[in-house]
Parts: sequence; structure tokens; C-alpha cells
Amino acid sequence: MDLEKGMLVQHVSLGVGKVVAVERDAVHVYFASGDGRVAAKLKLPTALPFLTAAAGANAWLAALPAFRLAPETGRYEVADGRITQAEALERYRAVSPEAAAGEAGAEPPKVRRDRAWKWRRAHEAWEQELGGGEGERLLAAGDVGALVARAVKVEHHVRPLLPPAERPAFAAALSDPESARELFAALFALLAAPKPEQEAFERLAAAVAALPAPPALESRWQVLTLLPFVARPDVHMLVEPRTTCAAALRLGIDLAYTPEPSWATYTALLAATGRLLAQLEPLGARDHVDVDTFLHANVKAPPRTPRTPPARRTPRVSTAA
Repeated sequence: MDLEKGMLVQHVSLGVGKVVAVERDAVHVYFASGDGRVAAKLKLPTALPFLTAAAGANAWLAALPAFRLAPETGRYEVADGRITQAEALERYRAVSPEAAAGEAGAEPPKVRRDRAWKWRRAHEAWEQELGGGEGERLLAAGDVGALVARAVKVEHHVRPLLPPAERPAFAAALSDPESARELFAALFALLAAPKPEQEAFERLAAAVAALPAPPALESRWQVLTLLPFVARPDVHMLVEPRTTCAAALRLGIDLAYTPEPSWATYTALLAATGRLLAQLEPLGARDHVDVDTFLHANVKAPPRTPRTPPARRTPRVSTAA
């Protein structure tokens, strides 16, 4: 078997891994089960009988961070600013009751009003205010004012979760009935499809851009994706430019990001979050709300280890006369 950088391989005991580098007498492989930041260095040709080409894809290895060669050790390490699978999961476990409950033998977690809990309350508010065809009924009746009022109620549930600069002001943005009518028509068309469709997505993006008080460009992504995410977290994902891009950088995800909302960026994000959700399901993850928790957990700086104060030195007492 010819080994090439970037290919997935299966080791008889170490599992599936990704080739980071190939040298004349060694191959460097980062294994999905690895807990560290250093790729394994396997001797060639000794390692060849234990390696085969891996079948299928692997969610974590597909988004593997960049590696750099450490000259002092001759090993390949995760580049600075990136994060490994083990580190990412550890951060998720620390903030997610679902992940804690998914641990074998773990005690049931206490109910916490954490980020995921608040998103789910917002989803319940959507179901109560606009779900079950109620939003479409109001639109068909021409009651745009009720649509706006109910959307604002839903928005208030999530405002504390969003940075001030990225909080959409629906009441102001939807002040024009005709613009609001088109936005809700586009929104319901997007939500009606079993999975996101390009034509419906681009129609909603155009409706957001055409609002009489359009959001600033850096907030347009968040305005565009907020209600789809709240209404259908099973298929849609929230895009918060700063957080989403920072998480993608740390996790090695290529979003093909553009400040102007684009279908290419959205589909790249959904492909990545779909892979992440599949990997988080054994820890109790249900939908993109849990993926949102995962991304935020891995953007925040890790908690600092308290420094142990130095021991106080006992002053020496002179015995001289």
C-alpha cells in the first residue's frame, strides 16, 4: 500500500487514523482515538503489515487541525490555536448535562438553565406561537402584525444568548408590512422542506437583505439563521459569525466563509455540524442545539488552573550574640 499525506488508514490495534506526514523510514499518523496533540510515529516498513486503507469517512479526522513539525523532537504536533478531539469533548462534557448523563455510571445531572436549556425553551415558544401551521395560517390571512408580534416574543427568549452586536431587532426590521410578508413567506417555505434547499435559503437571504432597516452585514447571517434554527434545530444551524468562525478555526473546519450570506458557506457548515452531531450522539446530543453548545464550549478559553502560592519562608533567626 502506498501511503500518502491526508489518507485515512486502519491500524489493527490503534484504529482509524489520518496520515499527517510520510518520511523515507516513518509514517506519522494521528489516530481518532488519540488523546494527545502528537501524531504517532510508526517505523517503515515495519508498520506496513498492520495498516490498511480505511473504509468510509471519520467525522473527527475530516476536520483534523493543522500539524507542525517540532524540530526538537522530530514529531508532528497540533498547531497552536487548534484543539484535539479529546480536548473538544472534554470541554463539551464540562458544560453539557446530556454529555454528563451519557457517561457510563454517571449520576443523572441536575436541571440547569444552561445555553441548551434556553434554546429549547425558545423552540417551545416557537411551537406555541407559530408552530403547527399557525404561522402559515396568519400569513394566509394577511395578519402580518400578529406574525411580527409573535416572532418578537420568540426572539426575546434568545436575546440573552447573543452578543449585543448580533441581537436582531425584529420589531424595527419588520416595520414594513410588505417586507415582513415576504420574509415570513420565505421563512415558512424554507422550514417546510425536509432538509435545507438552496432556492428557499437564497429567497430568505434576499428577504433579509431587502428589509427597510436591514441588519449590518456582520449581523445578517445571524438574522437569517436565527428563526430557522429555533424552529427546526434538527436540520438548521445558527450562524454567529464571530463564534462560528472561531470554532471552525479551532476545530479545523473549512467553512468557505463569506460575510455576505451564501449557500456555499451554509452547506459547508451543515456538513460539518452533521458530522459533529453524529460523533456527539453517544454523549446524548439530539440536534443542532447540542452542536451549538459544543461550538461555544470550544471557543471559550479553558479555565485557568489556580496558581499555588509559594510557601512562606520562615525567617531565619540569628543566634549570634
